[in-house]
Amino acid sequence: MNNHVLAIDIGGSKYMVGIVDEKGNIIESRRYKWEELTTETVIQSIIKSSRELIEEYKDIPLKAIGVTIPGLADPRRGIWVEASFSGIKGINIRDILQSEFRLPVYIDNDAQACALAEKIFGACKENKDFLYMTISNGIGGAVFVNDSLYYGGYGNAGEIGHCVVVENGFQCKCGNKGCLEVYAAGPAIVRNYIELGGDTSSKEITIDAKYISELAHEGDMIAIKTFELVGEYVGKVIGTICNVLNPQKVIIGGGVSLSFSLFEQSLKETVEDYIYSSANKDLEIQPSLFGYNGGLLGAAAVAICGKDHKYNWGNINH
Repeated sequence: MNNHVLAIDIGGSKYMVGIVDEKGNIIESRRYKWEELTTETVIQSIIKSSRELIEEYKDIPLKAIGVTIPGLADPRRGIWVEASFSGIKGINIRDILQSEFRLPVYIDNDAQACALAEKIFGACKENKDFLYMTISNGIGGAVFVNDSLYYGGYGNAGEIGHCVVVENGFQCKCGNKGCLEVYAAGPAIVRNYIELGGDTSSKEITIDAKYISELAHEGDMIAIKTFELVGEYVGKVIGTICNVLNPQKVIIGGGVSLSFSLFEQSLKETVEDYIYSSANKDLEIQPSLFGYNGGLLGAAAVAICGKDHKYNWGNINH
């Protein structure tokens, strides 16, 4: 039986391609950095990298392709609607890839896909109601309600990164001001570190969220405070959302989740300040165990589950 899929995870600063089986085992994966983010370069890059991988593993037949995209997606039509941070809009990525590879192609927003991966491969197999949040170059989210992904009235539920946390704050590319994304995503972590007085004098080091995390683990107080701010901003939003949805669990994924220990305390303390504790007393908040592979496994989950985007748990053979 053919139980493998090609997974393509498109991110804001990188993309990954991989071959994954139906149990979530990654047979092979490759990670690439974008040299340029345009419609043409994105399509050319993922086609080239996918072809190379398929050719190298031609003895493994593939039954489908799954793609995760940042920003707004239309899974039913296979369209990447837009990514506010890059300006990319309106790519019919499903039709392009189906024409190129002659395989069924399924797409979804990265956070929705990662939530699905947590359900079928990860920490939420036994949870019917949970919130997934991804913190990376941007911030997104997804909601499982009564054992199903919730898409909302217009298909765009889960845009957690565009909840306002600072009134009249920094401008967000979505058009609003003060969004969580511009205060707690990767680029915001760098800005917060600099504004708090962090050392940026070295020209040999790239100042990014990963580097600031390393400084925090080494005891740098400004870096530590930077990640405490992440917890405070994110905690405000999680607490408010939990008052509305009453989930059993909150999973935090994305690259910044690898630094969860640095903002866990401030996050949970802030959630306590915003949540109705008696109504959410058994709430669990934890980082994803998938690390950098969350998006890749999300893409695989979308491909495995897929026709007409109606997820059928019977397709999953654990």
